Amino acid sequence: MYEIIKLSSYIIRQFVLPNPFTNFIKDPSQATIINWIVGGIFIPLSYVLTGTWYDKKTPVIGCIGFLANYALLTGLFLVITLIVKNLYVIAIAFFIFYFLLCYIESKLLGKKNIFI
Repeated sequence: MYEIIKLSSYIIRQFVLPNPFTNFIKDPSQATIINWIVGGIFIPLSYVLTGTWYDKKTPVIGCIGFLANYALLTGLFLVITLIVKNLYVIAIAFFIFYFLLCYIESKLLGKKNIFI
């Protein structure tokens, strides 16, 4: 079951979720290249965000949580880039919301709190 969820997660991340850089970079080919280079930052951030509550007992839950957090971070970045066009403001806003998400998920799901 875990392998099916893991493969489904990969397919959804690669082919279903939008490129988060399309609002910031208007040329689709450049946005794709930037996504390949910089978009990988969403993977470790999603792992850390999932790690604020996931206890590694049920791999399927962790895989689904990782996918949900990856989609959440992608959506968050898309929304921020719809509103703001300055790269520094985008980065600052994204990381403020990211740390808030880490705190909220750890409190709501009652596991680990890695920041506070």
